Amino acid sequence: MNKKKMMAFWVILAAFSAAASFAHPVTPTLIVERKLDSSMFGVALAAMQTSNFLFSPFWGKLCNYIPTRRIMLICGIGYAAGQMIFGSATSEVMVVAGRMFAGVFTGGMFTAFSNYTINTTTDIPLRGKNLTFTMTIRNVCGAVGYFLGGIMGVVSVEFAFICQVIVLAGTGVLFFTMCEDDTPYKHKPERKLSVRDANPFSAFMAAGKFMTPMLLLLFAIVAIANIGQNSFEQCFNYYIKDQFNLGSMYNGTIKAVIAISSLVINATLTLWMQKKTDTNITFLPLMAMQMVFLGIVLFTDSLAVIMVCDVLFFTLNAARMPTLQNLVAMRSTPENSNTMMGLYQSMQSLGGIFGSLFAGLIYDANPMYPFILAFAAFGIAIFIGAIYAAKYKATK
Repeated sequence: MNKKKMMAFWVILAAFSAAASFAHPVTPTLIVERKLDSSMFGVALAAMQTSNFLFSPFWGKLCNYIPTRRIMLICGIGYAAGQMIFGSATSEVMVVAGRMFAGVFTGGMFTAFSNYTINTTTDIPLRGKNLTFTMTIRNVCGAVGYFLGGIMGVVSVEFAFICQVIVLAGTGVLFFTMCEDDTPYKHKPERKLSVRDANPFSAFMAAGKFMTPMLLLLFAIVAIANIGQNSFEQCFNYYIKDQFNLGSMYNGTIKAVIAISSLVINATLTLWMQKKTDTNITFLPLMAMQMVFLGIVLFTDSLAVIMVCDVLFFTLNAARMPTLQNLVAMRSTPENSNTMMGLYQSMQSLGGIFGSLFAGLIYDANPMYPFILAFAAFGIAIFIGAIYAAKYKATK
């Protein structure tokens, strides 16, 4: 591993992760200003997550054949183009089209980040640390991006989107020029890439070669927990605008607080868990605590309490996500790690589809329904997690 190249990767990743969140705090304003249906706050993200879900395994498979930095270049520019369409949308159809186009490339980008970290980190103990650091940068800088996007939204919705498009495309170019070619570190495929491999469903079928009952349980936990996460996040973002008429600045400020707390928890609790505990078991208390904060939201109408619960929930989420990702990575081999990370990203997106879509569709019936969905999803994920932990203990 070239340490300077890895450091360059993390610096560019920080800029990309921030830019990816520039549009989030202004999306509710875009929907209101352009008189779009209120369900769009969930439907738009669900559209993006759908194409993300379909294409992530394909990008993971493609990582076996071409340099990961080239995938970052393609996906950075593609993501920027999709957000350009979304930012100029004046109808529901245009919103969905822009988000779906962007989703094809976000799946590739996030899959490439994990694969680049794994491929270039040959030391196994260091791999877990680097994966945690990569995820920390994504979470922390993504939250900072919310804050910056909120400030940009004070100028205008269009200004936030213009800044986002420029940075996304620019970081795509920087990834390609500054990052290391990871080809020498990767397992060489036994056959050449064929036209059939362009079919995203073929990548799903290939997962059967390495799938085990324990991996299946892990992927189920990831997908169902993401239903809860996305239902809560998307509803909260729109809820404070719709119910309390708070602008993008408030949303951005909350995310800035989450950025700081996420950095602290990953620098302390997450690394301590990886070094001193068996994360195959200790990820469960993290999720249980998140569920507690979701439960509090259901029984209060205090904006201050809801905001505190949001910060605490996503602070713990910053520890949960790299912990689960590392559990998946530990069960991979050099032959299947790229494909497995693509499937991991796809499972995150699958949860995002249902969480975002249902949150948008049920919000009009009752603004609290998406919060109830989030609570129930985490309850199911914890139940599956308990089954996983019991099986792990039995086979240890």
